[in-house]
Amino acid sequence: MEFDWKFLAIFLPSVLSAASGLGGVLLGSKLTSRREVLRDAELRTQELSYLAILMSAHLDQFVERCLAVSFDDGTRYGAPSRGDGTYEPTEDLPEFEPLKIDVKWKILPPDLLYGILNLPYKVEQMRRYTNNVSENDHPPDYADFFHARQGGFARIGIEAMELAQRLRVRADLPSPPARPGGWDLESTLRERAKKFSDSESLT
Repeated sequence: MEFDWKFLAIFLPSVLSAASGLGGVLLGSKLTSRREVLRDAELRTQELSYLAILMSAHLDQFVERCLAVSFDDGTRYGAPSRGDGTYEPTEDLPEFEPLKIDVKWKILPPDLLYGILNLPYKVEQMRRYTNNVSENDHPPDYADFFHARQGGFARIGIEAMELAQRLRVRADLPSPPARPGGWDLESTLRERAKKFSDSESLT
């Protein structure tokens, strides 16, 4: 049976045209998909940067408050804070409410997200613990209460500081600038935590 070349000549252009059209569609779809992936990645990077900048600023403020509590021994200018000669806190406990901050939490890895969202619980647990200590402590100085409070919030402050640093690293942000006079917040907090952990180990 002889092949009909006229038949091929008639239909080949149509077949080539259809194939070309299909190839164009597939190529266009692939390019569109790639653009969407790149756009999503860029948006995710922007959201992560925004979250890291905002959240690290809140964490830095929280750390500062933890540091203040770690130095609170119930005195003012070296004298008992109350006029009757008893000691009471002069610094309020630090507050941190991350869920009130409008960011895309799901872009964080689970361990980092958990660490940040768990900080308020740790503050509450430390508050309850130190209150229990105070109930069995002795006036006028309530030494056990203040030691537990100072050491506990020094440790929470260190944890918050490390979380802020992990956020900056993940978002490729710089570390905070050096403080005037060379004073170092991290080393100060660690010294405070060590001081009270050492004193607790001696009791």
